[in-house]
This record gives sequence, C-alpha cells and structure tokens, in this order.
Amino acid sequence: MRGECVYIQVMVQMYMRGWDSRILAEKAGLSYSTIRRKLRGLAPLHLEEARTIQTALNCGLTLDELFARQDRWTDAQEQKTSEKN
Repeated sequence: MRGECVYIQVMVQMYMRGWDSRILAEKAGLSYSTIRRKLRGLAPLHLEEARTIQTALNCGLTLDELFARQDRWTDAQEQKTSEKN
C-alpha cells in the first residue's frame, strides 16, 4: 500500500476541487513533502494535522469519514464478501 494515498476521501475531496497535493499543502499551511508523506501513509498523521487538512478542505466530513484508511476499508469489504459466501 505504500506509495499510494491511503485516505480515499481526502483524494476525492481534492479531486472535486481540482486540487493536487501542492494546492492542499498550500491551503493547509503544510509543506508539500509533509502532505505527500502523510497521505501515502509513510509518516504518522497527527490529530492537529488532520484537523488542519479538514479545515482546508471545508467539506463537512468528520475526521473519521475523511481519514478512513483505504486498507481498512478494503479489509472490511473483503470480510463482508467472505461472510456472504
């Protein structure tokens, strides 16, 4: 999973605004390299950073919704599929 954004909703919100990581970094007041590392799961995302990103996106999503990890979502979907079979 390393190398990809693990926070799908953040990417969706960025896409809806026509933003890339550089624009998000600028709006959030964080460095580009910090944003890239955090969104790819290469560095821990701290609560204050998450709140800063949430404020910059101004999307109305809770922190839990915005920062649900792709790998956890995928695991939950796989579990549901196996329970049906």
